[in-house]
This record gives sequence, C-alpha cells and structure tokens, in this order.
Amino acid sequence: MAVVLRNLTVERARDSATRLIAATHALQPQVDFRRVSHVIRRLNKQRLAFSLSDQPWRLLVGLGCVLFPAAFFGLVFPTLPVTTPGIVLLIALAFATYLADWVGGVFALLVTAFALNIFFVGDRWRIDAPSDATEASGFLVTLVAGSVLIWLIERIKHQSVVDRRAALAAKSAATALASLETVAASHAPGDEAGRSQMFDSVVRALVGIHRAHSGALYVTSNTSADLHVAASYGLGEAGVGSVLAPSIADQFAYLVARAGRPIAVGDVAVDPRFARIRQGRGSVRALLGAPVRGQHDEELGVVMIGLLVPHHFTATEIAKIDALARQVAAIVATATAVDARDVLLKRAQDEQHRLELVIAAMPEAVILAAPPDGKIIAANDAALALFGPLDQGDLSKRLFHTSGERCANEELPFVNALQTGEALVGIELLVRHVNGTDVPVLASAAPVREPDGTIVAVVAVFRDIAELKQASQLKDEFVSIVSHELRSPLTPIRGFVQLVAKELDREGGHDSQVQRLRSLNGHVDRMTRLVDDLLDVSRFKAGPLEIRRSEADLVSIVAEVVQVRAAAAPAHHVHFDAPAGLIVGDWDRDRLHQVIDNLLGNAIKYTPADGTVVVAIGVDAATHEATVTVSDNGPGIGAEDRERIFTAFYRTRSAEASRIAGLGLGLYICHELVAAHGGIISVDESPAGGASFTVRLPLSTEAIAA
Repeated sequence: MAVVLRNLTVERARDSATRLIAATHALQPQVDFRRVSHVIRRLNKQRLAFSLSDQPWRLLVGLGCVLFPAAFFGLVFPTLPVTTPGIVLLIALAFATYLADWVGGVFALLVTAFALNIFFVGDRWRIDAPSDATEASGFLVTLVAGSVLIWLIERIKHQSVVDRRAALAAKSAATALASLETVAASHAPGDEAGRSQMFDSVVRALVGIHRAHSGALYVTSNTSADLHVAASYGLGEAGVGSVLAPSIADQFAYLVARAGRPIAVGDVAVDPRFARIRQGRGSVRALLGAPVRGQHDEELGVVMIGLLVPHHFTATEIAKIDALARQVAAIVATATAVDARDVLLKRAQDEQHRLELVIAAMPEAVILAAPPDGKIIAANDAALALFGPLDQGDLSKRLFHTSGERCANEELPFVNALQTGEALVGIELLVRHVNGTDVPVLASAAPVREPDGTIVAVVAVFRDIAELKQASQLKDEFVSIVSHELRSPLTPIRGFVQLVAKELDREGGHDSQVQRLRSLNGHVDRMTRLVDDLLDVSRFKAGPLEIRRSEADLVSIVAEVVQVRAAAAPAHHVHFDAPAGLIVGDWDRDRLHQVIDNLLGNAIKYTPADGTVVVAIGVDAATHEATVTVSDNGPGIGAEDRERIFTAFYRTRSAEASRIAGLGLGLYICHELVAAHGGIISVDESPAGGASFTVRLPLSTEAIAA
C-alpha cells in the first residue's frame, strides 16, 4: 500500500508540474519565471526523493514475490522440468511488476533467472549451463516471456493511469460545462458582456482540461454560416486574423468546419495546409479541434486547443474534445436561443404595439371578446364613443334588431361567432347610444384561431351607417318622386301618339309617318316600363308589397308571355315546355306575368341572334312547389356575380361590357315579387352554357291534370 500511495503522490506532482509549465507558456507576460522555476525545482527534488526512497521497497517486493515460490519448488520438486516452475515464476513476476512497477519487475526477472539456474538448470546449487536443448529452450522462453510480460503490464498500467486521468478530467469538464450551461440559460438576453465572459470561461475550461497552451471558440453568426471568434485564450493579438489575412487558428477552424469531424494537426510547421500562413514567434505548433453542432446537426461553430510544441494527439484526446464539443454545443445553443427568444419577444411586442395603433386609428368601432362567454376585453376609442363605457363588458343592453327588439346575449355577433366558430358579415343592427338615440350599424365578427384551430378571441367591427341610411332614404325618395313625375306625362304622350297614328293610317298615304309614330310609341312603352320599375323599387323600399292573390293558372300565364315575346323576337328561337294540364295556385296573376316577362326578356336580350331560349314549367311533388325555368345560351353569369345579381341597380361585368341598356332593376324586382309570393328564385349555369333562372312557387292546391 505504501508503494501505491507513493506512486499516486508522484503522479500528482508530475501533473502539477505540467500544469504550471502550460500556464507559464500561456501567460508569459504575467508570470514570474524565477518563482515558477523555483517551484519546478522543488517538485523535481520531491519527485527524486520519492523515487530514491521507493527503490528498496520495490527491490524487496520483486525479491519476495519470486524467491519464495522458486525455493519451494526447488526444495520440494527438484526433478521438475524448467518449464513448470518457469510458468509459476512468470505469474509471480507479473504480480511483482504490478506492485513494484518496472524496477521490481526487472529485479524479479533477474531473481527468476538466478533461481531457475540454481534449482532446475544443470547441476543444482550452482550456476551452470543447460545440460540439454530442452532446458536451454525452457530457460530462454521463460526469460523472454518475462520481459514481454513486464512490458505489457507496464503498458497496461500506464494506459490505465492515462484513462483514469482522462475520465477524471472529463468528469470535471462535464461538471464545469454543465454549470456554464446553467449560467447560459439564466444570463440576461442581449447581455453581450455576459455572453463574452461565459464563452471565455468555456475556452479556459477546455484549455485547462486538456493542459493546453491556448484555445479558441468560433461560432457562426445569426445571419450567415461564417465563423467568427467568440472567445480565445493564449493566442495573443496575432492569433486571430481577418478575412483577408487569416491566422493559423482561423484556417484550422475552417478546416474543421468543412470536414465536420475532429481534426488533429501534430505540427503546423510541416503541414502543407498552413504553408501560406506566416507563423509568428510563439505561434502554436499542434492543434486539435472539433465541430460544435446543434441538436439537429446544424453547424454552431468550432472549438480548438493548441500547444506551443509538436504533439501527437491520441485517440483518447480526440474523443475527449469531441465529447466536450457536444457539451459546448449545448451552451452555445442555449445562449443563442435566449438571445433569439429576446429578439422574438421584442419583435412580438413591437408588432403588438403597431397593431394597437392601427386598431386605435380605425374609424370603425372594434372590440375584442374572449371565450368562453364572449366577455369584452379590449375596445378602441371609436367603440367607446359609440357604446359608452364598457366596464361590465356586456353589449346586450346596447344592441337592438332593426325591428326594435333587444338582442339576446347569444344573438350578439361576437358571441354567435364564438359559439359557431364561423365569421358573420354585414348584420344590420341598432345601437342605443348613451344619449338615448338609436344609431344604425353594420356588424361583422370573426374568430381568431391558434394554429391548432383553438379559438382564442373574437374580433367584432361595428360600422356607423347612419349617413348611408340617410343617403339611401333620400335616394329612395328621389326615385319615387321622379318616377311619379315622369309617369304623369307619359300617359298623354302615348295617347296622342296612338291617336295621330290611327288618323294618318285611316287617311292613307302616310306610311312612313305612321311607322315613325309606332316606333315612338314603342319607345314610350319602354320608358313606361322603366318608370314602372322605379316605382316598384320605391314601393319595395316603402314597405311590404301588396300582393292581390287569386286562383291563377301558371301555364296560361307563361304561355301568354312566351307568345308575345316570341313574336317580338323573330331572330331567336323560343321553346316552351309545359305539362298537358293546369298548374293552379293562389297567386297574383299580374305580378307573376311581370316576373316571367322580365326573365324571358333578359334571356332574349342577352342571347345572340339565332340563339335558343327554353322556358320549362314543372311540379316538384316532394316540395309541393311549381317551378318555372328560363334558360339561354348567352354569355352566362359568373360565380362572382351570382350572389349580387338580385340586388337593386347591380349589373354584371359582361352586361356592362356588352353595352346593353338597362338599370339593373329587373332581377331585383323579380326577386322581391317571388319572395312576396313565398317562393325563391335562383340562378345557375344552363346546359347550353348560358344562364338558367329557376322560380319556385308554393302550390295552394294539388296541380290539376287536364
């Protein structure tokens, strides 16, 4: 045990001396060389004293391990061949080498040779030459095997010491770097000084662990994969170069980054990869580096160590720096993630501030409601001006339907959007202002979702349409007044035109004048229809349309319209398809005549010459409805126009492009008249490629077949 303790003491002394030498090389400007030399001389004297005091013990161990088994076999089994005791003595020799190092092993080998010669070679009790070839070969094999055994055991012991030292260093490195990783996770975002200090501690830890003279940590920038020095130790001012004049460390860092694996350079002076780089005084001679890669194998940087003397790096050293590089990767990634998190947080705060400014500047009232009950959590200035204080976050006392009924909580647009998960657009409501007046608004609401679909809020917008409503009312009044004023002179004009035409026709010889008067009468009729359309629109706006219901046959109504329109349009083919019988319902005959006339007139107007228009009547027994379908092979109606085709004064793009006359009221009037009968009208694409309008009217009685 004393021998083992002394060996460990000597190893510690040797390690201390090595670290001091490394520190001397790396910190030359700050170290007192006389003091360092004095310390080293004391350590060498101590090591020599240990060595001299150990020698007698080692010799005694070597002598005792071999002499006792040799004497036992020599005295008890004197006739054994030399190979048998040789094997036993080799075991004793191995034991002596393990306990007393190579000194005890060599001394034990000498004792083994002496004992074998005395007891088993030639004459006993004297040193003699082997009597035959068997003794000679056994004797020589034992000595050679003993020498090899001493070398192997010493080799194994040395490697064991190196591995144990490496394991202790790796353990201490892992502990140190783990603490640095904790510091990296807790350092303040954007603290460049703290970040540099942390990276400097990483480099110093790596240099101390490997007993190197210098080291450096290169990291990639946030915007590119270029390497730059994050921290260095012992390289001096000339150790790190520039893009135009890279140093040895810079060149080596790029070599390691491109290779993507650890690289060791035993002597930079003889390596052709560094031939073009000028080596200054005190430059590194041996380099060992490893890439620093993230969790997803992304390149984070390079870590390296350097020695001022040539050195052959072992596989253990290379594996150790590779393992430590992975630990450094965690530190670099953590520090980078903290800074990136700070950047993202600042960016999010800036975007939130800009969004708040945009919402505050919007002229419409904007509120933000939160699940699950739609409580209002934010509102802009326009919302506060419209609704008043929103301390309770409840708008059910402020919002009313256009009919004057108060909106229930579940009928509020933002609550409805929150419950259904669907956007609501263009809902007309009334807001009861704090001064008691009712303000018409157009409300829209839409849910705000997370990427996984979860609704986190609802945004509702309320647009004050009081001025629009007033303008619309003025427009309706204007249309109504103008329509009445225009219709008044049209009746006498038509009467006088018809009277003059009849008188001229009766006199004869005035064919051209009669033709002109009849043409004028047609224009008066068209003008009358336009005025009637305007009057109908004003009636629709004024209130519910009066429908004079009576028992009417749909087949006869449509047949009459088809007959008149077909006669007036000889250039078109009008086909009429109806069942052989009556389809009777409780309808307003004149209004249905107006609907079919408008649809058929539009179909003929937009169908090119020699085109075909099909009018079909049927009964849907499942829904108990009568159907009228008017199809053409004109340009058709695009999907983007179909939702607005039945609104007042709306014309499709193709109609405007074709410059066909019209106010955009015919389909609107058809829609309102059909709705007044409790029916629906829809548009689709016809089989011939044009438009197909379908009117569905409820039947009051069963269709009667003829």
